[in-house]
Formats: sequence, C-alpha cells, structure tokens
Amino acid sequence: MNLNQIVARIPKFGLVLGVLILALIFIVVYNPLKDECEVKTAIFLKDMRGITSATRIKGKIQYPQIQFWKDRCREGNSIGACEDYFVGLRKLTKALKVYPEQCQVKFAEENPWFQKNIIEGIMVMALVAWGQEPPAGISERAGWLTESDVKTFCFLKRSIVNLIGEEQLLALRESVYLQYPQAWPESVEWDKQDPLSRPMAYKTPSNPSGTLEKNEIFERSLFSMRCDLFQ
Repeated sequence: MNLNQIVARIPKFGLVLGVLILALIFIVVYNPLKDECEVKTAIFLKDMRGITSATRIKGKIQYPQIQFWKDRCREGNSIGACEDYFVGLRKLTKALKVYPEQCQVKFAEENPWFQKNIIEGIMVMALVAWGQEPPAGISERAGWLTESDVKTFCFLKRSIVNLIGEEQLLALRESVYLQYPQAWPESVEWDKQDPLSRPMAYKTPSNPSGTLEKNEIFERSLFSMRCDLFQ
C-alpha cells in the first residue's frame, strides 16, 4: 500500500485534525507563544524608544535622552530647563499605566535602569519644587510645578512602591531631605558661594546647623502633597 492509498483511507476529519496538531507543534517549537508580560514589555519598550532606551533614526543610533534632560533640569531648575524632562516623565507614566504591575517587577529585576529612571524622576521633581531655599510655607511646596507635574510625581511614587516597597520609599524620601538646601547667609557674597559648602536645611546630628526638623521638612516638601487629590 503506497502513501496515497494510506492517506485516502484516513477520514477527512482525522486528516485535518492531524495537520492542525502538527502545525501547532511546529509553531510552539519554532515560534513559541509569548506570554502577556513579553508582549506588554515589547509595547513598553517601543513606546519609550529614544527616551529611556536607544533608538535608530535615519541609520544613526540615538542614545536615551532622559539622562541629558534630567541633568539640564537639575542644573537649570526652571520651566524651560525642565520642559523636555517632564514631558519625558509624562510619557513614562503614560506607558506605565498600561504596563501590568507584575510585569514591571519582573522587568525591573533584569533591567536596573528601569527602576533608576523612576527613582530619579521622583528625586529631581522633589528637589526642583523645593528650589534654592526652603519654601515659605505649605502653599509654596510645589514651587513652580504645575498640577500636571504633581500628577506625574504622584504616579511615579505609586509605581516605585510597587517595585521597592513602602519602606524603601521612606528611605528614598529621607535621602532627598538631606539634599534640600538652605538659603545662603547674607554675609556670604554670591561669588563666594561654593556649592560644596552649601548649607542644608534638614537639621540632623551630622548637620546641627540645619534650620528645619524632619516634620517641617516634610510639610514644606512635595512629598506632603495629598496624591489622592491628583488621581
């Protein structure tokens, strides 16, 4: 009995079923089905190309822009200096909103830069809101930041808790407190103001000359904003 005769004796339904099974085996072996996180991660990386990851434009590699934008914002501390960085952070939050939290955790374990970008976004926004000296009061704690900027800050805070936990967020907040500057004494002329000897506002055992206790630092900082009002 030749092959054609064997095939002819197989019921059509059985033949179709056999072909489908073989096709499925081929797909699984040579092109494995991707799980949800693989698909969502690919979408996230595509959305963030050129911002948090490199991309290719007209045959040339464009390196991630977010670090350059961050440094310019930190140094300039103005709407103009921070515009690109804040736009980049808003795009990051938009991408995170459709990126499942469990997938973010898995991705962060293998890609330290992912968590780093979120942490730096929180730190820089909190620092530029504070400015060059302590805000005059609670009403000034957002500095020149807009409502949209505060929403971005709040979302990044919620996102980082998912990745590192509430306790580590408190440690991050404490590290920012230590960087909040105090106003320069009037006796120090502007050309003698060395950034390395800049007085800091947070009063601690290592900085007894600080003028603000921990609770006062919190009240005047962006960290005290009620994020439930900026959902």
